[in-house]
Amino acid sequence: MEMILLRITGYGWTGIAFMVLSVLVAVKILKRNNRSGNIGCISIGYISLVVFCLLTLSSVLAGFLGGFVINSFKLPRYQGKVVSISSYQDYDSKTRRTTTMYKSTVAFTLKDGTPVEIETDISSSGKREIGEMVTVGYEPGMDRAEEFSGGKYLLIGGGVVMLLVMGYFVTGGILYAMNVKMDWYFALGMKLLMYFIFPLGMLFFFCGMGYALVQYFMGLRPDMPGWAVAVCSFFCLVLFLAMIGYVRMLGERSRRVS
Repeated sequence: MEMILLRITGYGWTGIAFMVLSVLVAVKILKRNNRSGNIGCISIGYISLVVFCLLTLSSVLAGFLGGFVINSFKLPRYQGKVVSISSYQDYDSKTRRTTTMYKSTVAFTLKDGTPVEIETDISSSGKREIGEMVTVGYEPGMDRAEEFSGGKYLLIGGGVVMLLVMGYFVTGGILYAMNVKMDWYFALGMKLLMYFIFPLGMLFFFCGMGYALVQYFMGLRPDMPGWAVAVCSFFCLVLFLAMIGYVRMLGERSRRVS
């Protein structure tokens, strides 16, 4: 038994802690909803699974975002020149379509004069041109260079929105299990939704579609079909007008409240 415990890694102990916390939160939530104390095992298992999934996904996403932020400040930055392109086929089981994804290999010189040729950490359906310059972060010993590009920042922005949503529900579940009054928390959630998450979500979709259009008109995505260009253009226009109207609505609401 002692040998088994010694073989458990830090990730394993974290998973065990999440499972125990999920069960405790599930029991507390069910007890708060059912004062008589009649709690079924199926209900405990279902709520525990939901809480465990939220905890796990939030932790993984927070680790990914935290790693990117740390690398943004820690890694030395270089201007890498694209010297080769590799590709692979990515199959989407939902749409049953196969998309060609491209990865770039860049070349640059370290501050001590050492030449480096390495693949970046980003795959994209848009094919870069040979000779294109890319900003990357790199330290000796890394197996891939950290790419700092518009597509990467869009991905990070989407991750931040997802983390805020999941973190809100996880925190709310824990507070509810601790028998905390939730009126103020629901009001906070509405403010976050109206003033941050919803506008950020609209901005994320606008930038994503706009980025695809920019790549198409720059010739980086020549295989983009005409209907996709039309759809992206239409929704970019709709989202732009919607964002203007939403900001005006928030301004009028703030003036009425004050």
